[in-house]
Amino acid sequence: MGKSAAERKAAQRARQASEGQRKIELHLDAQKLEMLERNRAARRPGREPYDAAEYIAMLIRQDDARARMHIRSISRKRCGRCGDPLPVSECLLDSESQCWVNRGWHEIKLKL
Repeated sequence: MGKSAAERKAAQRARQASEGQRKIELHLDAQKLEMLERNRAARRPGREPYDAAEYIAMLIRQDDARARMHIRSISRKRCGRCGDPLPVSECLLDSESQCWVNRGWHEIKLKL
């Protein structure tokens, strides 16, 4: 006798977990959902729109590439207080205004 739907789903989840995949739940308001739908189609004119998961995965890869490039470019600079190369994630002097940890992190945060 074949596997039940629950057993097949459990096997699928086990395969995905062994491949390092993880399911996340995403809540989008109507405006963001409309942007997602519009851009999935706009990025593939004359073809089937990107699958939502595929589109979001590509956006993550693009952001990762931009973030790495930006971090590489600021790594040539040093913290104004301790002299450590940027980005500094921990510093004993982080309460001082010259310390990059105090305000400099704004250079690499996500911005619209």
